[in-house]
Amino acid sequence: MAAVVPRLSDGSVVLRELADADAGQLVLNCVDEEAIRWTTVPLGYTSEHASYFIHTITADGWRTGETLTFAVADAATDQLLGTVDLQCKNPGAASIGINFGAHARGTGAAEKAVRLLADYAFNQLNLSYLHWHALAPNWGSRKLAWRLGFTFDGEIRGDYNDRGTPADRWILSLAAGDARTPVAPWDGPAPLTR
Repeated sequence: MAAVVPRLSDGSVVLRELADADAGQLVLNCVDEEAIRWTTVPLGYTSEHASYFIHTITADGWRTGETLTFAVADAATDQLLGTVDLQCKNPGAASIGINFGAHARGTGAAEKAVRLLADYAFNQLNLSYLHWHALAPNWGSRKLAWRLGFTFDGEIRGDYNDRGTPADRWILSLAAGDARTPVAPWDGPAPLTR
């Protein structure tokens, strides 16, 4: 990669550069039903997709500064848990992308990873805002954003291309000075089901 991908850690999870050794788990993460339902991963994800993502898409994103993708790994084992990214297409702001494997869901790893990502965005990149977009009704994604202090800004009808079908999308935001704790009571389903 032309740009150096920083290594960030809280002692539990590590945000680092994606590597060839991550390809097998990346494929498993991207053929998971939840990933297919809620993200834009290509259908029928293969090792060729993973290699292209690691060596071309991710590398180009860091080179241009438009999409900064990190592998999220377990700090003790270096096993890939998922990926997070900053889509830096607007001045002073970025949107967060996230995809974790089934083996990592419910472990708290995603929350820890996004906290590290937010610290990096606000303190190293000097961004003013982070945005979180979720296909409605992805309550798991929305609850994670809520736990991190994102404010629910609304639902945009028909704004998302869900594999060729218009779908509704939620948008949430977090400003650099906001607390990283919920700003309002949880208004989604209880208990949260996946």
